[in-house]
Amino acid sequence: MKIALIEPRPPINVYFFLTNLPLLGPVFLGTILKQAGHEVKVFKEDITSVYNPKTDELHPYLHEADAIGLTAITHTANRAYQIADAIRRKYPDKKIILGGNHPSALPGEALDHADHVVVSEGEYVVKDVFEGNIKDKIIHGPRVNIDDVPPLDLSLLQGYKRKGDRLKMKHAPIMASRGCPHDCIFCSVTQMFGRKYRIKDPDLVMEEVKMRYNEGYRHLFFYDDNFAANHEKTKIFLDKLIRAGLTDLKWSSQFSVHVAKDKELVQLLKRANCRTLFIGVESINPEALKDYHKSQSVKTIKESVSTLNKAGLKVHSMFILGADSDNADTIEKTIQFSRDSRSSTVQFSILFPIPGTQLYDMMKEQNRIYINDWDYYDGSHSVILPKNISPIKLQKKLIHGYRYFYSRTIVHWLASRIGFFVWKLLNTKYMKYIRYITRMLRKEGIIKDGIRTFKGFRTETLPRSLNKALMRKKEIIRKEV
Repeated sequence: MKIALIEPRPPINVYFFLTNLPLLGPVFLGTILKQAGHEVKVFKEDITSVYNPKTDELHPYLHEADAIGLTAITHTANRAYQIADAIRRKYPDKKIILGGNHPSALPGEALDHADHVVVSEGEYVVKDVFEGNIKDKIIHGPRVNIDDVPPLDLSLLQGYKRKGDRLKMKHAPIMASRGCPHDCIFCSVTQMFGRKYRIKDPDLVMEEVKMRYNEGYRHLFFYDDNFAANHEKTKIFLDKLIRAGLTDLKWSSQFSVHVAKDKELVQLLKRANCRTLFIGVESINPEALKDYHKSQSVKTIKESVSTLNKAGLKVHSMFILGADSDNADTIEKTIQFSRDSRSSTVQFSILFPIPGTQLYDMMKEQNRIYINDWDYYDGSHSVILPKNISPIKLQKKLIHGYRYFYSRTIVHWLASRIGFFVWKLLNTKYMKYIRYITRMLRKEGIIKDGIRTFKGFRTETLPRSLNKALMRKKEIIRKEV
């Protein structure tokens, strides 16, 4: 059987530094299907597009493929549906399967565009789904023993330039654990992978590390949601990595701030050539941390970032703006801390509700979602009514945060200005809409449960398309009450 697996491209790639890094899901599943004897090609659309809506043309391999799988996160869901609908229209006999975080949270929506939807983890069911041994429309994948997950076959990825025997990709993707013991209200990890933290056998991880090293890769990115959630087991792996003597191999991953409490672990990270720790700082507003259900204090955050800096490790601090306890002043303090913390790099996001999370359920129940278009659920757009700041001011704070942090050198200053100039050009309709919403909130808004909103406003009545919302903006605010 010929199988195409697709990672749809986002409408706006705000995380441009991740352009070359593929989602792991399609590559894991493709590896399993290839081992089962199928011909598999994996397409990451940031590298190779599979559908041109202007010409209504599909990639040639989709003509040949017997079955197509698409993996979607929320801000690529519309693109996934567009591709699936085009395939169904042109080739109604081809099997289409949707999976990933977004279809797992909203399988009924996804099923409108596919023959099957796989909810949660797909490794144990993928072979039977594609081979037609499972007839159910919605298939719930069981939790996987990640020791059973094979090393990624990166050769399946299409369109990448090659450098010798490997893909021309600076960071090779790899995984050492899955799941997270925490349960932040905005995070989809526990909905997708559960709160049980599963660690891969360190010997199996080392085999894959050495495989990538022998292929010529000198930088790895561990896709773990919380790399060192179990300190003692992490130390076992780091010790093996150090003993392997791969002195020119550098790597990065995501960590909790709690990693810095263990001084031995910090030193092992340094000795094991960890290059950058991506840390979920989120905020230095203590009430915002409570809103997010974060198990960390402002004191812990400051001490942790300082400890990591002193150890000579780079810190990429990630912040989320717009908690119910946030206002213009608290957000400004968080932005100022980003630079005062001496973080090497930062990432700011506006709080947004990913389907399947506690936050999404809360915001939907409270009718605070005012943009229903999945294209804007990427962290760079305001889609929910904030409590103590206007939508447009929150948007401007995000832009200000990046400009403030990245003004330390002329190169960073220019990059931040050019980057958001392009962002604004791509978001003229969105900016027009939130300016209108902000203006009308001031003019006709009412306070309900502490939130400035519109009388009778209901999230469920909003169009799924921002273009349609713009056309109906007066009706949405004034007539649907």
